[in-house]
Amino acid sequence: MKYAIASAIIFAGFAVLALMIVQNNMGVSEWDRSGFVSINHPTGKTVDKIMIDLSKYGREAVWIGVTALLFVFGRKDGRKAAVLLTITFLILIPLGTVLKSEIDRQRPVPVSSENLLVQNDTDPSFPSGHATIVSGGAAILLLRFHRSKQIIASIILAIEAALVAYSRIYVGVHYPTDVVGGILLGTGVAFAVVASSKYMGPIFSRIDSMKR
Repeated sequence: MKYAIASAIIFAGFAVLALMIVQNNMGVSEWDRSGFVSINHPTGKTVDKIMIDLSKYGREAVWIGVTALLFVFGRKDGRKAAVLLTITFLILIPLGTVLKSEIDRQRPVPVSSENLLVQNDTDPSFPSGHATIVSGGAAILLLRFHRSKQIIASIILAIEAALVAYSRIYVGVHYPTDVVGGILLGTGVAFAVVASSKYMGPIFSRIDSMKR
């Protein structure tokens, strides 16, 4: 019940933010632009390269890999987490696409072409797809493993997710509220999936019967 309530609260926060974006709230727009300009400020080749790599590979490469590794090597608990991750991603990918199309926010324009460190995507900006996916994945692992020895690895992956989300602003393709919206959407769905996991007995029973 607590996870369902938390999910509802997070979704409400996302809805409020999305409404402010759609209505082009002046306060949000000004904060967004100033925050974008301050973060989208390349600081050197090393940091730039790290942020570019996080932006390019921190979503698909890391989280597909994590899900696969958990399913293959994670034994019972790991395989259950892999199933929850897969369900979360399968919900978030189409949901994020639909919301982007409906809200239809334009991508930010960096103050200089040199500040755009990766090729800008052609789809709308809100919510950030990268932030949505990685935050959903991180939330699943933290919720699933918060009382186990895997919590350290989960925290490390949560930090990776935060850096990926930040990198999308740094490289010049998202406003800060795009990232905030993605985090809210991803964690909201993750909480809902965990709340629904008590109804996944048949799936988990099959996993329990699998040999390593």
